[in-house]
Amino acid sequence: VSMGWLTHRVLWVPLIVFPAALGIAAFSFATFSLELAVVSCLLGWTMLAIAVIDARRFIIPDILSLPAIPAGLLASGRLLEPSTSDLVRIDHAIGMLAGGLGLWLVRALYFRIRQREGLGLGDVKLAAAGGAWIGWQSLSDAILLAAAMALSLIIVLAVMRGKELSAAAKVPFGCFLAPSIWLVWALAAYGQTL
Repeated sequence: VSMGWLTHRVLWVPLIVFPAALGIAAFSFATFSLELAVVSCLLGWTMLAIAVIDARRFIIPDILSLPAIPAGLLASGRLLEPSTSDLVRIDHAIGMLAGGLGLWLVRALYFRIRQREGLGLGDVKLAAAGGAWIGWQSLSDAILLAAAMALSLIIVLAVMRGKELSAAAKVPFGCFLAPSIWLVWALAAYGQTL
């Protein structure tokens, strides 16, 4: 199943990117305090940019994913939870390590078994950033949500096109993981969980 529709340039900006960016801002400013809304927008827009770039180019730029790691760690502590004296919450540091190492292990095992790359290093870095932002307890929610969205889309595309599913199909996983990270973070900041 080809994901070629994701690269159609004409539709991206007016039909997906602008409404998504406005939706992130509208939700954030309607729901959170000013400080938290700004942080939510920055995370949401960064994740949106990562999703769009990964969908179009199968790459997650380090310039977006790597700064998200320390930003998430700092946001987890005193910045967003003034009642704590911790600069960084330990569950978010563990989440960063679990996300990065966990997906790196999946990547290494897949390569060892299939002798080809199945997960890029950008996805590994994005998972580390996700763990920094949402902690290890919520990281599995984001990864499962991303996997469910990716699998659902692949199945829908296969059915619509009348083609069989292929294990060799390339899927930009960051395209699904990035918005899942923001969604899980926003729900947690709002006091809800998946």
